[in-house]
Amino acid sequence: MTKKLFVPILFLVIAYFVISMENLTVILSGIAIFLIGMFFMQDGFKLLSGGILEKLLQKFTSNTFYAILTGFLSTSVVQSSSIISLVVISFLSVELITLVQGIGIIFGSNLGSTTTAWIVSSLGVDVKISIYAMPMILFGVLLRFFKNNSYKGLGNVLLGLGFIFLGISYMKDGFDTLKNSIDLASYSMEGALGIIVYILIGAIATVVIQSSAATLAIIITALSAGSIIYINALALAIGANVGTTFTAIIASLASNENGKRVAFAHFTFNVITAIIITTFIYSFKDLVDFLAPYLGISENNYTMKLSLFHTIFSLFGIILLSPFINQIVNLSKKLIKTKISAASRPKYLLDSNLTIPDTAIVSIRKETISLYENCQKAMLHALNLHTSNLKTKEDLKLQISKEVSKIDTNIDEIYHTNLKIIYSEIIKYSSFAQENMTSSQQREVADIKRCAKLIVEVLKDTRDIQKNLNFYLKSRNEYIKEEYNLLREELAAILIDINLLDSQETELEKLTQLEVIKSTLKTNDLLKSGKIDALIREDKIKATMATSLINDSATVYSIQKKLVEMASMLFFNNTLLKEIGNK
Repeated sequence: MTKKLFVPILFLVIAYFVISMENLTVILSGIAIFLIGMFFMQDGFKLLSGGILEKLLQKFTSNTFYAILTGFLSTSVVQSSSIISLVVISFLSVELITLVQGIGIIFGSNLGSTTTAWIVSSLGVDVKISIYAMPMILFGVLLRFFKNNSYKGLGNVLLGLGFIFLGISYMKDGFDTLKNSIDLASYSMEGALGIIVYILIGAIATVVIQSSAATLAIIITALSAGSIIYINALALAIGANVGTTFTAIIASLASNENGKRVAFAHFTFNVITAIIITTFIYSFKDLVDFLAPYLGISENNYTMKLSLFHTIFSLFGIILLSPFINQIVNLSKKLIKTKISAASRPKYLLDSNLTIPDTAIVSIRKETISLYENCQKAMLHALNLHTSNLKTKEDLKLQISKEVSKIDTNIDEIYHTNLKIIYSEIIKYSSFAQENMTSSQQREVADIKRCAKLIVEVLKDTRDIQKNLNFYLKSRNEYIKEEYNLLREELAAILIDINLLDSQETELEKLTQLEVIKSTLKTNDLLKSGKIDALIREDKIKATMATSLINDSATVYSIQKKLVEMASMLFFNNTLLKEIGNK
């Protein structure tokens, strides 16, 4: 009951302060409008990029320098380190980039996020930018009515900029009025205690607002209004940098281990940099004063100096810590270990068997069969077939005849969280085991490794047909629906036949069953049968349906061939039979 009342009471308290303190209302409204602008900007750039951002992050990260540079440039353009962090985490989850590259991008993203402070300090305090806000919002709304994503994206960007400018204007006006009624500067604190207190305030503000850019905008507008003194503003900026790491940590809680490691690297970067800069804050303040004239910043332009300090903070951290990225990666791996589920742990790959060739071969073969069993279950679920009641072809026909009930199966997730670990362990174990084997034994292990590779390939091939399969099984066109049901049946039937092959006791029985499978395979080549052409000529299916069916039937036939090749090697001890599946 208390938890349910907490939120309404909190809102009532905030409402009281907002209503009773007009100046505070203006400032809070400015913050809210600024945040809305940031959201529109992020969505706009997502629509405008059309995947370009992802391609750039993947392509231009070949080394640490390029990763940092890419992170800096992409964040400067997108104006959101959060978007870059999310893309990096998603890339790491599917291993499109390495952890070292990901951390490099995050380092560069820290520097790129400082451009927001430069924009706010250069435009938001010296120019009446609210004049430009309304036209941007107007044109942004108009562009959002277009169907084209590029126009919508541009509209969102303009809306974002308009709201950001409007929010800054409101915040500045609020702080100006608040300063006239209450001299906030009189509450400023000097010395070490003041620096620590304001660092904490900056960190807490960023955690609450969930945007370091918004916190910097507040600091800059408050500084320009004279509501805080310069040294306290520097401490607040340090706190904002520390606070943004907590945002990254919270976001990483729902991600995999690599996402958590990136958040750890981000935390390490900002905290170490903050500790050093806080210790020598007056020296860095003097460095800002020394560099300011060379950048055309006047002596009393403290908002621009704050932006320069913010940039020096990130640049110093990059120079200091980028040589140690590999060490940070190793430390993150030690602290955040990969969680391996019971289903992902190898059952038969015992280290004690490595030096005994025959036993090692049995271990590798059994583990590969286990990999196949897991793969087969995922494939059948992707075909929307329940494995618990699927032992014979009669069971299969019964399930096919019923209305399709979709089984939610994410093959990519199954592979990355389960099967890939087993597959990797098979390859690793085999490589060590082959050192103690004869040439014939090495060839036998090579065949089993080939089987493991084929198993992974057929799983990924099944993923490729899954989308069309789910789509056409719900089609109103009974002919295309029937053809996709036939594809399901053919593929599942081969899997059932292979299970029967494994259950045979003698080599002769296995060989006979394999010949049955081969003969079935020859009749399953839909492209050679001319059936698809007949369906098109008779106008039973559309050309778009036909092209999907042609591609998917070819993929299904390829899967079946790979399964037969795999079975001919994996379920026979005699390696001379390895070519049976290819004949």
